[in-house]
Amino acid sequence: MGKLHAIAFAGCLLSVSPLAFAEIVNLTNSADGADREAGTAAVKEKLEEACTERGGTPDADSFEVVFDRTSENPDVPKPYYVDAKMKCDLPEG
Repeated sequence: MGKLHAIAFAGCLLSVSPLAFAEIVNLTNSADGADREAGTAAVKEKLEEACTERGGTPDADSFEVVFDRTSENPDVPKPYYVDAKMKCDLPEG
């Protein structure tokens, strides 16, 4: 009977741990850049900063470009536009 109580107690502790209250959210943002690499790097940096400002941990493996385009206007200093998303693990609270 002691093992059953120990297992039940361990289950209760796990259920109230901070990880049990963590939340995964998808953040989206956009950025401009001189080329594809610069635009992608800028939006990834914005997403990582937004996640850490909220006290979360960015999931870099989940980074995904959703939309991108190049402006046809030659006078635009940063002609490459990128929309992207990334998962962010936020603590509950």
